[in-house]
Amino acid sequence: MTEEHESLLNYTIAHFQEIARQNRFSENSLFEHDSSRCVICNPDLLPQPAQATYLKVAAESIKVRRPALDQGLVEEINRDLELMRLAPTVTLQALLSGDRHACECWARWVRDALETALGLLSVHSCTSRELDLDEADTEGMQNYVEGHIRRIMRFQLENADFP
Repeated sequence: MTEEHESLLNYTIAHFQEIARQNRFSENSLFEHDSSRCVICNPDLLPQPAQATYLKVAAESIKVRRPALDQGLVEEINRDLELMRLAPTVTLQALLSGDRHACECWARWVRDALETALGLLSVHSCTSRELDLDEADTEGMQNYVEGHIRRIMRFQLENADFP
């Protein structure tokens, strides 16, 4: 990517990170911004697939909204398990110790967060694209998606709130 491409991507990431910081991602279409520089409004501004751009913006926003592996994140993971009619079984200690089941639940939570963020980005503007992770997986981007999931989890672990 050129310096101009990087500038556009960084502008867009910063815009959505601020929206995430305010916990108003579901209202992202209401925030004023320079749409001519926004790579969600105009994904063709970057020389990469729109899925890659949207995933990058979504992942960086999740890091702002949920930056640490802490009790709050554990509660969100367990709420998701309850919604799936499964017993809430994840603990902070299990995640910190690398328990396989707990880490799979955490990875599923991150994947769901990315999916939700992609859905919310799709309604950002009339020119935004509707993308989802299943579509990305079928278009050969599964490793790219998994890489984002791992990077988010690593970031959250690095900022973990140890008991």
